[in-house]
Amino acid sequence: MLKEAAALIKHGVPWDVAMNMSRSTRWAFLVIFGELNGDRFNWDAMQWVENNDG
Repeated sequence: MLKEAAALIKHGVPWDVAMNMSRSTRWAFLVIFGELNGDRFNWDAMQWVENNDG
């Protein structure tokens, strides 16, 4: 939980908001932040897609 909250805080989510989110909500935001960063998440496999660009 703390690692997930720390990642959210790094992306500007206030501490109290990150700590009071359900785990599934924290996880969903982390996936969204990753996708906004250019990463790809395979929702069917529920895992990150490896970047083979180089």
